[in-house]
Amino acid sequence: MLSIDNMVHPAEREKSEHRREQIVRAALALLAEAPLSELSTRRIAGAVGISQPALFRHFRSREAILVEVIATARADLGHVVTRIVSTPSAPHARLGALADALVGYVTENPGLPRLLFANVAAGDSPLLSALRQLHSMQLSLVAELVREGQRDGTFDPTVEPRDAATLFVGFLQALTSSRRLEERDEPLVEQGRRLFALWLKSVMAAHPSKPANVHAEVRREGLQSVDARPLLARGVDPLDSVLAAVQAVGPGGVVKLQVPFRPTPLLSLLGSRGHAVSAEQVNGKLWVVEIVHGGAPAPEDLRELEAPEPLERVLLACARLPRGRVYLARVPRVPRLLFPHLEERGLQYAVYEEQDGTALLRVFKP
Repeated sequence: MLSIDNMVHPAEREKSEHRREQIVRAALALLAEAPLSELSTRRIAGAVGISQPALFRHFRSREAILVEVIATARADLGHVVTRIVSTPSAPHARLGALADALVGYVTENPGLPRLLFANVAAGDSPLLSALRQLHSMQLSLVAELVREGQRDGTFDPTVEPRDAATLFVGFLQALTSSRRLEERDEPLVEQGRRLFALWLKSVMAAHPSKPANVHAEVRREGLQSVDARPLLARGVDPLDSVLAAVQAVGPGGVVKLQVPFRPTPLLSLLGSRGHAVSAEQVNGKLWVVEIVHGGAPAPEDLRELEAPEPLERVLLACARLPRGRVYLARVPRVPRLLFPHLEERGLQYAVYEEQDGTALLRVFKP
């Protein structure tokens, strides 16, 4: 259906998006020069070269601009994280690269620490939620890289990963905060590397060992759904919840993740670990990510077949399924008529209904 919104010319929409980006970048630049209390919409508009009413056509308030500043920083750092986790290297090398990248980003955007350390929000404001989300993203990623180091035997297994992550993020925050209080000619990144070396000593194993299996036995659930939207709304990064679900479903298991944006760093991290990942945008506010633990099996697509062929194809595939193996299929709808047949054959199954009414079926032969 046509509306005023979807009749906007693409060039006009692109111009509007460009103006929004200009406003956000101007606000970030001004934060490097003046306290947050002096940052007004009038001043931001002046820096961009537009009137204050023109600015309000893009953002309704100063807080809305600051929320977008944090979202932009999160997106920028997301690209950095994607590059780091996509590069095959040891966990300590990835952490060193992450520390360098974070210090480099703050050096290029000196206004960001002023926003992070200011008493900018109270209660459950959107700005505080955005700040919490940015902070949580860093904590979750560092904690997971510490766990990787523990699994490969280079990091002390007695170290609590979340504590190590808190210390990691804390020394970076202290570094940028102290630089505002003292005059030093030394590049920030050089001091950051020395502090990282001290942090690394605190988590390294005294005697590196062979990779250990630090995972306890868990009950394999086969298929799980994780809705990250409530977590993100509270400013909590969903990485820990997603990784826990991936571990819980086990090899051949599937995790369906609902998020409000394409989680590019997460896709890269999971892909680097051998999992098959795909992301589909359902609408402007929802992406559904599919994660197949271990990368196999690939789902058989039966959605275009007329009944009863999908049921017959599933039963035929399951008849050939070796013990201990998994079969995945995309079917036109939740196959309730199929369930009694699977139960008669002693097969375990789980199903996930997609937004469009189709379904993903997982069958396991014990």
